[in-house]
Amino acid sequence: MLALELLLAIVVPIIGLALAGYNASSVLRIQPGKKELTEINMLIAEGGKTFLMREYKTILPTGVVLTILIWAAYYVIFHSGLMAGLAALSFALGAIGSAVAGYLGMYVTTRSAAKTAWMGKYGMGPALSTSFKAGTVMGLSLASIALLIVTILYMAYSSVLPSPLWAEALAPVAFGASLISLFIRVAGGIYTKAADWGADIVGKVEAGIPEDDPRNPGVIADNVGDNVGDCAGMASDVYESFVVVLAGTLLLAAVFNLATSLIRLSIVLATLTLVGTLVGIQVVRGEVKGKDLAAAAMGKLNLALYTTIIVAAILVAVYSFLTFPLMEATAIFVADLLGMVTAIVVLFATEYFTHYTFPPVRNIARQAVLSASNVIVAGYSYGLLSAIPTIFMVVAALGVSYVLGSMFIPPYGVEGGIFGTAVASVGLLSLAGIVISLDSYGPVSDNANGLVEMTGMDEVRDVTDPLDAIGNTFKATTKGYAIASAGLAALILFIGFIYEVVERMGIPLVQAFSELMVIDPRIIIGALIGVALVYFFSSQTLASVGRAAGELVEEIRRQFRTKRILELWPQEKPDYNRAIDIVTRHALRNFLVPGLSAVIVPIVVGLALGWIGLVGTIFGVILAGFPRALLMANAGGAWDNAKKYIEIEGIEVNGQRFGKKSEPHKNAVVGDVVGDPFKDTTGPSLNPLIKVVNTVSIVFAPVIALVSLINPAAGPLIMHLISILMA
Repeated sequence: MLALELLLAIVVPIIGLALAGYNASSVLRIQPGKKELTEINMLIAEGGKTFLMREYKTILPTGVVLTILIWAAYYVIFHSGLMAGLAALSFALGAIGSAVAGYLGMYVTTRSAAKTAWMGKYGMGPALSTSFKAGTVMGLSLASIALLIVTILYMAYSSVLPSPLWAEALAPVAFGASLISLFIRVAGGIYTKAADWGADIVGKVEAGIPEDDPRNPGVIADNVGDNVGDCAGMASDVYESFVVVLAGTLLLAAVFNLATSLIRLSIVLATLTLVGTLVGIQVVRGEVKGKDLAAAAMGKLNLALYTTIIVAAILVAVYSFLTFPLMEATAIFVADLLGMVTAIVVLFATEYFTHYTFPPVRNIARQAVLSASNVIVAGYSYGLLSAIPTIFMVVAALGVSYVLGSMFIPPYGVEGGIFGTAVASVGLLSLAGIVISLDSYGPVSDNANGLVEMTGMDEVRDVTDPLDAIGNTFKATTKGYAIASAGLAALILFIGFIYEVVERMGIPLVQAFSELMVIDPRIIIGALIGVALVYFFSSQTLASVGRAAGELVEEIRRQFRTKRILELWPQEKPDYNRAIDIVTRHALRNFLVPGLSAVIVPIVVGLALGWIGLVGTIFGVILAGFPRALLMANAGGAWDNAKKYIEIEGIEVNGQRFGKKSEPHKNAVVGDVVGDPFKDTTGPSLNPLIKVVNTVSIVFAPVIALVSLINPAAGPLIMHLISILMA
């Protein structure tokens, strides 16, 4: 008979998908009464669809090759066609799930901007409800698909394979999700910021026209980029983290040989939080009232998040205390709650350092009176500082949950403590549904405001301007959530990799830990290779944006010069498709090298330096990548909002007021342009990089363990080589 908790883990995601379908239908049924709205919106929608389809076709051969390699590796190690087939299936389902979640959500959000713009004619309430409903399609689809896939795989695999073999066959689902997420993040990030750069440099800076002016040949590509980067990219990123944490926790529970109730705990916690999400999203409906409509709308969206957390916490508490002994239940509940509290702290810390209502962004804006270089230095310094609160919160959550687990969760000690940290990670990631709903609302409101400007609907700007500002806030803050979730997910996989290798090699855990010495050259070399990978990856993604933007800038200048669009509009129209083709070509040409480096490097290190060297590489990637992602995302957001602060409120220095089109504004625009690839390309792309390095290591852990047993002299050999080089 199917256990109740597993039945709920299937039924609740199906309800989530049904509600996502209902919300999609209700939004898409709205018929804007202005023809131009629909026409321009469909250009954006088709641009997004075309880009994703071309990207998936580019990724497909790599996916097929990796599926075959995984099958072969598992067959050689386990001598089982069943084991090999299930591992390959897990990888394929993880990849397909990530691709489907991104496409489904983006399909609706790209078609919802015109609906939101039109509903703005009826007030803030209808416009907010429409844009948020579109966002929930992405959030609910992501959380439901991830939970459904992992639950079904667990049920199927655990019924045909003994423990922990079923968990090892299930682990590649995380690699599949990570790989697609990395490719979507990198390609989407290159696309969105190359388009943004090109449109801003020639349009806003050189020609002095508004941001979403339809005369700009790059404006449609820019709006497409908002969706493929901020929508599909973020969704695949957080979907991947969610899958990684669920699969990693299952792997740890199986390797530790925990009780069935603890093995299934991650699935149950995710299910209960999804129930909380289904309740929380119902808050954003009805009229938005008050003197400050923007604050009232922001309050409703925040209330949706808090409602989700409160409902989820109550359900988790009830389940924990009904299922486990008192102190064990307390440890589980507190660890899960710590994960959810981490989400709130990270969201607030990110908002503090990136929103213009707080001192950091205002201080950056004041530096614009001096020079653009002052803006860049101030923003970078605040970006460095912004990483500290998130790091401290993650440290606190991991530390407290480890202590609670080691004291109260069987088998206690180190393994109980590690499982406690996994529960905290599940608590953070189980909020993926509501967080991505809020994030996906951002591109819808952003595109809606752009459509209003492009079609001359100035009468609804008092509605769409605040919605756009709120959307930008959530797009910035949810990046912090995605980075924190990547860090926690990576740590769970890192620990899982060590335990899986130890089990495969058949060595005592105490001996394994004694070999992991910081002074071991394999650890040092591996860590430095991991740091080098982060820097190579960052360099490649930033350079790719620059190359694509450079060609787009020349194309926009050419069209302005030869077609005289600015003088002859609307008789002479831009060639939007030419701009879209340029950024699409560059994005698809340049994403494979940094993406594949994340797959190849850990495998090569594992085969050359053994499992100890690979531990160093994983650790190096986490330590270098996690804070750098926070720095780049938050610095970019701060530069962006410093520019917006000058545009919206202006700054006053020594009795002189500066606003839009002033010299300080131009300096702030330079900072914004520098920050664009920081916050939307390289920073977010480091999240899946960290996780891909971990997931590929876990998938090929049996092979690396075998090589380490065959070549136990790797350590002494490397020491000898180093002594020769230093002689």
